Amino acid sequence: MATVASPESTIETEGDQLVVIDGVSWTGFAAFLRLRGERARPKVVYLDGRLSLMSPGYTHEHLKKRLGVFIETAMEGLGVRFVMAGSTTLRRKRKRGGVEGDETYYLRNLEALRGKKRLDLRVDPPPDLVVEVVVSHDADDSIEVYRRLGVREVWVCTELELAFLTLGDDGDYAATVTSIALPGLTGPEALSWALRDDFPDDFEWRQAIRRWVAEELAARRVRRQDESS
Repeated sequence: MATVASPESTIETEGDQLVVIDGVSWTGFAAFLRLRGERARPKVVYLDGRLSLMSPGYTHEHLKKRLGVFIETAMEGLGVRFVMAGSTTLRRKRKRGGVEGDETYYLRNLEALRGKKRLDLRVDPPPDLVVEVVVSHDADDSIEVYRRLGVREVWVCTELELAFLTLGDDGDYAATVTSIALPGLTGPEALSWALRDDFPDDFEWRQAIRRWVAEELAARRVRRQDESS
């Protein structure tokens, strides 16, 4: 079992609680996951011996769910095939990292996932798209783990900004103006939809997204295809 130091820092912001502990071995990280069992909280990030534990509050969860619904509605409207992986724990001992995205999606290798009950990143591919919502903590450790695992695209979202990070051939992330998972979509557009509060409820909000995807985003993709042909 790892030697676990006392928490280096504790942060509480708008209902979020974040505890960071240094000096945790891979064995200790694995033991924590076993003790937590099937519970989804606290959310964990492990990188090179540093274990971050977060219990998110309403602001985080509302933004997370909104972005997930937006992504799935847009993919349906554009005819993009996908498999939802939620907040699955992604980890590899060899990479000295483990992380749980707020929302994760597979867009490729879908047949390889058919019938899967558990993911093993020693043999299974990583997700293609991950959403990381940031309220009470920075995303540096999470992004580094995603990079080591080979996640192709990460959306890093605060209440003020949504950035698309795309993994390049050099193995590093670079910010891009538009998403590769949802071609033509910009970060400000996605964030504006996630933050909109001018609808009486989320049912009406979803209907508006569907209309916008059909009338604007799908047409934009067609124009881009025409221009490149």
